[in-house]
Amino acid sequence: MKKIMLVDIHKLRCHEAVDKGRLAALQKQLEVSGIIYRPIIVDRRSYVILDGHHRYTVLKHLGAKKIPVHFVDYFSSDVRVYVRRKNMQMKLLKEAVIATANMNHVFPSKTTRHLIRGRPKLRVVTIQSLL
Repeated sequence: MKKIMLVDIHKLRCHEAVDKGRLAALQKQLEVSGIIYRPIIVDRRSYVILDGHHRYTVLKHLGAKKIPVHFVDYFSSDVRVYVRRKNMQMKLLKEAVIATANMNHVFPSKTTRHLIRGRPKLRVVTIQSLL
């Protein structure tokens, strides 16, 4: 089983913007349920979020200090990334994701899709436990 850790939310870095509509819907759902079901997927070297920008943003807005994270080696063959936007073509996509976050810039929402082999399931974590 892959390890999921609670990490200081302020250490994480984004590479994509969030969609306000999706953000509002997710915030409503999390406020009602009070439960996070999936960890945020993060590159272990750069602390760049690969999957979970909306969950991260909602939890940060709700005042969470910690966030459930599954760290991966982004440059391993276990992580594949695709461009969802047909008008954006990148040869060195993984490098572009890290570079964008390092420059404190973001791609538009839902630009990339990351497939993680062996993605762990999160046991139920309450939002209250993250505050």
